[in-house]
Amino acid sequence: MGNMASTTREKILNEGLSLASQAGLEGVTLGVLATQVGMSKSGLFAHFRSKEAVQISLLEQTQALGAPVIVAPAMREPEGLPRLKALVRNWFGWSTRAGLPGGCPVAAGMFEYDDVESPVRDKILELETSWRSLLAGLVRESVKEGHLRRDLDIDQFVWELCGIYLAHHTASRFVRSPDANKRAETAFNALLERSGGHKTARSRPHKRA
Repeated sequence: MGNMASTTREKILNEGLSLASQAGLEGVTLGVLATQVGMSKSGLFAHFRSKEAVQISLLEQTQALGAPVIVAPAMREPEGLPRLKALVRNWFGWSTRAGLPGGCPVAAGMFEYDDVESPVRDKILELETSWRSLLAGLVRESVKEGHLRRDLDIDQFVWELCGIYLAHHTASRFVRSPDANKRAETAFNALLERSGGHKTARSRPHKRA
């Protein structure tokens, strides 16, 4: 019985994640999700007690889906700039490579919940803070390895890198710009060059998101 409940929950989250990647977290209502999964709303309620509970679980599922696509391959690269560049390469446009039909639910959620106080916003903030901490750690590692300047403002580097990611996200998903990947790569390489990484700044082109 426990395995069946786990399988049903997994199916709900997978369907919900596909929906969230296209319609945003606010587009995932219990009624719509129940229809997508092919069960009654009351049946869905047995697994998730509220819309917010579904949305928070979907954010956790997004993290679980992204980790093996973005983080795990990068951690196999040498420490310092090679690892940082691999992570960025995997991060930009990751949702498509992970099999989602739309964009990153966390990125979309930052716009949906920017002025809305709720447990969902708190979860998005928790994930974003954790992600920026990971980025800062890799940048700090790159400084330690001598790949980036010793006096580098790491917080500023991460701030600009996250800005490039969000610009890439909106350009590729909303504007549907064909040169989004190229421009993101140019911006990232310029950031590396200003940060002392010009000797090893070239990275492989991103695949189309």
